[in-house]
Amino acid sequence: MRSILQFLGLMLLLSGCKSTHLVTVYSLEPAPVELSKNIKRIGIINEVQTTANKEQIESLEAFVAATDHQWSKEGKEAAIEGLLVELSKDKRFDTILILKSTSENWKQKSTAEIEIPWKSLEELCVANNLDAIFSLAFYKTDTRVTNKKSSMEELDLLRVKNMVDAREITLETLIENGWRIYDPFEKKVLDEIRINEEIVIQAKGENAMNALRSMTDRSDSMLLKSKGSGSAFGMRLKPYSKAIQREIYTNGSEKLSQAKDAIQEENWLEAARLWQLETTNEKAKIKAMACHNMAVLYEIKNDLPKAMEWAILAQSYFKDKNNTAYLEALKQRSVQNGLAEEQLENIVYLNK
Repeated sequence: MRSILQFLGLMLLLSGCKSTHLVTVYSLEPAPVELSKNIKRIGIINEVQTTANKEQIESLEAFVAATDHQWSKEGKEAAIEGLLVELSKDKRFDTILILKSTSENWKQKSTAEIEIPWKSLEELCVANNLDAIFSLAFYKTDTRVTNKKSSMEELDLLRVKNMVDAREITLETLIENGWRIYDPFEKKVLDEIRINEEIVIQAKGENAMNALRSMTDRSDSMLLKSKGSGSAFGMRLKPYSKAIQREIYTNGSEKLSQAKDAIQEENWLEAARLWQLETTNEKAKIKAMACHNMAVLYEIKNDLPKAMEWAILAQSYFKDKNNTAYLEALKQRSVQNGLAEEQLENIVYLNK
C-alpha cells in the first residue's frame, strides 16, 4: 500500500512539472488537388439519379423520409451552387458552365462500382468547348428519429403557464456528398472525395407531428450544409492553413522557467531574450533546448530559413531523436511551403 501511495505521489509531482509547453504554429499546405494549367474551361454536372419515393407515409419515420426526399432536389442544387460560388473566385478558369444533368448515362455495375461514361463526357466537353468536368457524383440523406415522452410549458386561457405532457422529437440527419473531377480526354478521375455533414434538431409538441412541424428551420439548415459541402470541394484547389503543435522547453534552468512565464503573458520578446542568454549555457543540453525554442519562435513568425538555422544549431549541441525529428519536420515543411507559394502565384482568388 505504501509503495502505491509513493508511486501516485511521484506521478502527481511529475504531472505538475511538465518540461515542455505546447504552442500552435500555422503552416501553409499545398492544395490537395492540383489541376493542369491547360484546364481553363470547366463544366459542372449532377450525375445523381433521381428516384421516386414509393414509401407509404404511415409512420413518423416514413414522413421524415418523404420530407427528406422532397428536399434532396433543393439540396443537390445548393451543393452545386456552393461549388459554383467557390470556383467563380478562381481567375484560372475562363468559363464555368452548369450543364444539364446526365444521370441517365451512368450505369451501376454493382453496389460499389459505377461505370463512368467516358465517351459521353468527352462528347459533352467537345460540344461545350470544355477541358474538364466537376461532378456531384453522390448525394444522400439519412435521418434517425428519436421520439420520447417529455413535458413543456403551455399557457391556459388565463395566460398562466402550466406544465403539460408532450413528445420530444430528435432528428439526426446525415448528409453524404460525393464529388469527382473528370478529365474525359485522358480518361482520368482527377479527384474524388466524400464529404459528410450532420444536423441535429430537437423540438417538443403536444404530439409527435406537432413537434415535427415546429422544426421550421430544418430545411434551411440542410440547404446550408449542402452548399457548404460544394464550397469545401471547390476549396480543395487552393492551398490551406494547417495548425501544428510544437513543444517549447520550459524546464532545465531558471531562465527557461522564466521564459515560460513570459510566454503565458504573450511576451515573446522577453522569452526570446531569455532563450538567447541560455544559448551560451555551459551545459550542452540546455543550449540545445534554448536553440530549439528559438527555432520554434521563428517558425511561428514563418521565417523557415532562420528556424532551420536554430534547429541545426540545437542538433549540433545535443543530437537526440527529438532534435533530429524537428529538423526533418522543418525541412519537409519548407518543401511543402514552397510548393504552396508556387501554387498561390498561379492561383489568384478574387475577394468576394
